[in-house]
Amino acid sequence: MINEQIEEHRTGSPINSVEGKLPPRDGPGYDQEADLPSSRKQLPLYTDHLASDVVTTTLQTLLNTMWKACSAASEPAAHPEIVRRLRVTSRRTLVALSVFSPLLPKAVVSSFKQQLRNVRRAAGATRDYDVLSDRLHLHIPPASDLHIVHDLFVDQILQLVVEQQSKKRKSIHAMHSELLSWNWPLRVAAIKNQVQPKKIVYLKFVRDQMKKSRTKFTKVANSTKKNPAQLHRLRIAGKKLRYALELMPEEHMNHSLQKCQAGLQKIQKKLGNFTDHTAASEILKQFSKEPLADDMLFVIHKMQREEHKLATLSCRQFFGWWTGKRRRSMYKRLEKGLDND
Repeated sequence: MINEQIEEHRTGSPINSVEGKLPPRDGPGYDQEADLPSSRKQLPLYTDHLASDVVTTTLQTLLNTMWKACSAASEPAAHPEIVRRLRVTSRRTLVALSVFSPLLPKAVVSSFKQQLRNVRRAAGATRDYDVLSDRLHLHIPPASDLHIVHDLFVDQILQLVVEQQSKKRKSIHAMHSELLSWNWPLRVAAIKNQVQPKKIVYLKFVRDQMKKSRTKFTKVANSTKKNPAQLHRLRIAGKKLRYALELMPEEHMNHSLQKCQAGLQKIQKKLGNFTDHTAASEILKQFSKEPLADDMLFVIHKMQREEHKLATLSCRQFFGWWTGKRRRSMYKRLEKGLDND
């Protein structure tokens, strides 16, 4: 069965997965959902207003949205989709803080970023266990490939996952309590008094910041390394640039920038299997260090190796698609879209 999955990667066919049964990954479907308040149409991005005014209202919108998402995800019975939204919202807000940082005191940016990173980690860890849980429910990797294994072993591994899911969800609740003690709502309200007033319109300010984001992305994308570590860096850099582009006023998202955003979304979608397999491999690797029966450890090691192999194959498949020609095309569109509007 594992050979069949490997062959599916080689031919470009979709691998047997939980897609369609889980909420979608961080792909196009994520960022275009109308119920995510951080989408461009719901942000107060006024082209001709002073940058300080737009930054104030936009940041407060994003930070308040993150707070609501954290409150919802801190509930013990919160649906995995709510946890996923918390992770996406925390990432978007982190990017906005970086883009808007020239107009904010360094101490304010640093303190909010630290809290947001903690939230993102808690939500990300919980989400990884949610995904693995559904994968195990579907017996992926399938127990049929392990001739001595009965479904009971998979059920026992699933129980380990469920226990960790519960712990990770408690960490989100603890994070929410910490933010409450940190006076998150009051600190967000105080931002209006901390944004530095400068006589520069929002469009010019955000354009200059987009060029910095473009430079950071191209630096990562130009790496000649083709390995999982580089793929992870590229994935993160692509997300940051994609979320940064959401801070451009809609009327100035010209054709070139729209094509770039679509390309970045495609990158994230193509990296979905790599992300899932990598996370599953790491979790199973941690389980293999537990004092478990030899038969259980055998199953866990076997699954971990399969997930690692599939992650590596996903990596190779992506870099076969992410060609120099495709990279250069994106760079040209970014340059044209930001310099020649």
